[in-house]
Amino acid sequence: MKIFIAVLLTLIVAAALAMAIEKDPGYILIAYGQTTVEMTMWVGLALLFVLLFLLVMLFLSLRRGAKVSQKIGSFWNDRKASRGRSHTTLGMIAFIEGNWEKSRRLLTDALKGSDAPLINYLLAARASHALGDSTASRHYLGLAEGTSAKASIAVALTQAQMQIDNGHLEEALATLTRARRNAERHPSVLSLLEKVYSGLRDWTSLLALLPDLRKHNILPAERIDILERQALMGQLEQAAMQSDVAAVQQWWKHVSRAWHHDADLALAYCRTLVVLGDHASAEKVLRQALKQNWSSNLVQLYGFIAGTDLSRQLSIAESWLKDHGDDSALLLTLGRLSLRNELWGKAKEYFEQAYRRNASAELCFELGRLLGNMGEYSDAERYTREALQMQGQALPELPQPSVSGA
Repeated sequence: MKIFIAVLLTLIVAAALAMAIEKDPGYILIAYGQTTVEMTMWVGLALLFVLLFLLVMLFLSLRRGAKVSQKIGSFWNDRKASRGRSHTTLGMIAFIEGNWEKSRRLLTDALKGSDAPLINYLLAARASHALGDSTASRHYLGLAEGTSAKASIAVALTQAQMQIDNGHLEEALATLTRARRNAERHPSVLSLLEKVYSGLRDWTSLLALLPDLRKHNILPAERIDILERQALMGQLEQAAMQSDVAAVQQWWKHVSRAWHHDADLALAYCRTLVVLGDHASAEKVLRQALKQNWSSNLVQLYGFIAGTDLSRQLSIAESWLKDHGDDSALLLTLGRLSLRNELWGKAKEYFEQAYRRNASAELCFELGRLLGNMGEYSDAERYTREALQMQGQALPELPQPSVSGA
């Protein structure tokens, strides 16, 4: 039915058009210079229709050709991009494997089809650094920085890491300081700063950095505690190098109360005080530290200290026997304090108790020295020989008394 209607309409239009042409064909005159063109109106309309038809066909052909050209260009671009991704992946694998020359070659080859070359430049710089090619390394870092306004931090971190690897810690510190201004508390910046401060033994700056390391979980809590102890020990060592007791005591006042209870730090502080001759302050700190946190090392040092009141010092140490009577270090200390108080018998008793619990070369030497001074030469020689054997030494043969022959 639709086809019938279409044919019928076409016949009607054709009949009407034929009648219009027969009734009045019209007239068109086109003149240009000496040239004139004459035709009926209906021929002109037919030519106009044909011209429009040709223009439409030309437009459609050009559009289709553009699409074909675009598809061809897209195909080659995709091919280059795929090759670039493949070379980037292979370059990263070679980088991880330590094949620096191959890695750099693949990474730079991949740049031809890459629209995000930052990673390639950074890794190529690292590979050049591993090859000892500092010129190429700087070149690739410069290219990396030019890829994006946001690349400066990544470039600075890469440069700082290479400076640390080369042992140029001052240069790395300058690089990281600039990076930290641009990206406050950037995790990787903080991590590298920790390495630099530790390497430079800049303990004050390291301690100031630790709160940020804790806040941003840059390192495990146990590692940060180790770093804090290391920094505090370093500060103590630097203060001790001044040979100024007041400077050392001032440092201790600025250490947090929590660290006053740390056995290792308290031990190092008291040893420094003893070396500088301040036994009274060391004795007080040791007493407080042992009250908070019992330590055999602390109590052993207590035996080497000559406080202001030796008798009271011995009494205080003896009060610890109630809770720590099985600690051989405490018994050894009590023996030494008894010697200072000239209580020879008590000293011998404490030394022998310590020996029965845990014999050591140090304890045997103390017993040998004490017994020798008390005239018990046979036992003194036995303990001294045992001490030397514990240390892997041989006791010299004592001269034998001469026997006169008949």
